[in-house]
Amino acid sequence: MQSIIFSILPVFAPCILAENLIVIMLDGVGNSLLKQTEYDSSSGFGLLTENGVTSEYVTPVFPSQGYPNWYSLVTGLYAENHGITADYMWDERSGMGFHRGASREDYDEIWWTQQPDPIWYTAGKSGMDVHCYWYANCHWPHIDMIVQVPIERQFNDSLPEQSEELPNYFPAIIERIKKYQSYKQQFFLIRYAGVANALRAYGSKSPEVKQAIHRTDQYLYDLQKRLDENGLFSETNLVVVSDHGTHPVDIEEQFYIEDCLSDYSRIQKLVNIHSFMMIFPQNDSIDDVFFELKVCDQWAPEGDLDDDLTPLVNVYRASELPGDLNWKNSRFMSPIVIMTQPGVVVLTRELPTIPNIDFSKDVRETGGWSNALDTMHGIFLSRGPAFKSNHLHPPIKMVDIYQLLTNVLAIEPAHPHNGTWTTIEDMLSDNWEGKSVGELANSARPLRSLLITRFLSFYVIIMSVMTSAGVLLSSL
Repeated sequence: MQSIIFSILPVFAPCILAENLIVIMLDGVGNSLLKQTEYDSSSGFGLLTENGVTSEYVTPVFPSQGYPNWYSLVTGLYAENHGITADYMWDERSGMGFHRGASREDYDEIWWTQQPDPIWYTAGKSGMDVHCYWYANCHWPHIDMIVQVPIERQFNDSLPEQSEELPNYFPAIIERIKKYQSYKQQFFLIRYAGVANALRAYGSKSPEVKQAIHRTDQYLYDLQKRLDENGLFSETNLVVVSDHGTHPVDIEEQFYIEDCLSDYSRIQKLVNIHSFMMIFPQNDSIDDVFFELKVCDQWAPEGDLDDDLTPLVNVYRASELPGDLNWKNSRFMSPIVIMTQPGVVVLTRELPTIPNIDFSKDVRETGGWSNALDTMHGIFLSRGPAFKSNHLHPPIKMVDIYQLLTNVLAIEPAHPHNGTWTTIEDMLSDNWEGKSVGELANSARPLRSLLITRFLSFYVIIMSVMTSAGVLLSSL
């Protein structure tokens, strides 16, 4: 009997249902910063460039901060559509603030009710394994699903160094793919903040930032080497993207909003600092505060009145914000917004602010300026069977990437999005680009049918064996 059983066990030989995907978000790694970095074809970034697709740059959504772009990556939506208005937010009705994941208030349902489905939810509901590493809110319940993320891998903005543990997880990631990919598709969503931390503290010209970029490059090399050595690049795609770039802060161009106001009690709350500030005056003081800020001498252009000088600081009513920012209709938008020129920062000494005043001290570089600026542009590199090799791709937008990820994962986008398919379709390899998302989503169904067929075949064989065994026994 043993020989018969062994001969039918291959019926259950594993089948690869679909390809795996590893997405790594690199905080603050701007395209201009990477261009200044020297690396060869054998480095981490070099291997991605040599063996995959590199976009000229990525235009982030406005504001060019972390949280809005993290959510645009996983939804394909602009900030005014996905609801994460900025890194920091304030709800005037409840008085609650959003502190970029550093406060208990950040998990109140007010911020997350009726949110669009992030890609980890859609992937998880489709049946694949989802693994998150320091990606904001991936561990938080969404509708009827929770991604089980160990506490040490949950995003915590008060622990900026937590993602330095990244290379220690590579062996487990490789083992997970090797062990389960034949039975269940694997999706990894990873965020690494090492470079952004160094940029804020030391600036892009510092040795600390150079070391941080070198570490990042080494991490990417290590991961690719492990995938290659285990033969996993035939079924695994790797995407590396950054949320936005950063720009140096000009210490000679720092303005304090108090110097423009005659009555501080007119201000309820200031939200965000440096590159832009959202101002919530008392409801009966909006016009007065707007006028004082608009005519404030401290940031008025210097020179003759006839000179066409760009003001260092622009003051807007929310309704007057430029439409091409795709931002003015955001939730939790303030009545007044201050936006500065690159490098110019606006701060407060004592007014109620989110984040608190201490956050403003000693910041060397930051984001949040116009997403049209070269220094705000991010990076995109990818490698794997879904992508072309050694391919330089035109610029893309952050909102374009979501549809690319769903296509590679063979799942339908959960909602209409702001991305443009024709912008990214040329990234895909020649044997991939002809497949629509619907075709990819259906590609796993014949395999499932095959498994059912194999089970029925196994059942028939077992019944035949048992019948034969019964005949043999009866003849003894």
